[in-house]
Amino acid sequence: MTKRRLAALCATIVTLSATHALARSGDTSVSTGSASAVVAITTKLTAISALQFGTMTQPVTGGTITISPLGGFTTTGDLGSATAIAQSTPPAAASFTVTGMPGMLFAASGVSQVTISNGSAKLTLGQFTINGSFSGGQIGANGSVMFYIGGTLTVPAGQAPGIYAGTFPITVTYF
Repeated sequence: MTKRRLAALCATIVTLSATHALARSGDTSVSTGSASAVVAITTKLTAISALQFGTMTQPVTGGTITISPLGGFTTTGDLGSATAIAQSTPPAAASFTVTGMPGMLFAASGVSQVTISNGSAKLTLGQFTINGSFSGGQIGANGSVMFYIGGTLTVPAGQAPGIYAGTFPITVTYF
């Protein structure tokens, strides 16, 4: 055998050996991945009680009644006199319950103002507050939380007597 043939044979053996070492048949590696999912219970917002401004006498100069989320109230104008608020229906904040997955956070929002009416006569209701401002909270360990909403009712001078009613939208966003 010549040196040339011997060199070619050695080169072929080295090439075959290197290829075999890089791509061995049956060489495998196994690892595990992970997966997770959370299926939350249905969340729900329920109105429990209405925002009540009480019963008042017809104002001469007008004013406002503000109900806090904690239930207290303040008045301005001649609605602030002792005789203006008759109190047959005591003022009270509206209450809502949010139910869902314990610990879930939510944000509450609404409109800036609405009107409540008695036929064609109207009153403006605005400056809604939830514990100080529109914000939100966290669903409790029992799967629910209650929050209260206050607001300000503006009553102009000489407002027509009657029972005024209306609605205001509240939106709860869960995250």
